Amino acid sequence: MLYEAVMAGTWASIGSTIGKLSGTPAVVGEGYVIWAFLLIVMVAANTWGCRYYLHSLDAATNTAAPTVISAASSYVLSGVIGIAVFGELSSVRWWGGALLIVLGLALVARSRKKESDE
Repeated sequence: MLYEAVMAGTWASIGSTIGKLSGTPAVVGEGYVIWAFLLIVMVAANTWGCRYYLHSLDAATNTAAPTVISAASSYVLSGVIGIAVFGELSSVRWWGGALLIVLGLALVARSRKKESDE
């Protein structure tokens, strides 16, 4: 379940990156061929991510864990891709916020102890 959820977030980040590239004039140029190709690849990447997400839901005992894991991996990987591919700047505050979001998602998804009837 963990592998599939992380892969779902990874493919979502890849799809988003390709979508951003398809709207970048320096990449696409004046023609529609590269734009259409990138759009098709973006849809394929997002479809592949949905496939992994559905597999993680099948393997999980609840829906919260795969959702949290895929969201957290997508969020962090999107930040890394933004820095590496697009040259975006990120501050310590951004990474601190990302850490707090990931920790909050983990808190929401954690398993709860069942109370026994006494």
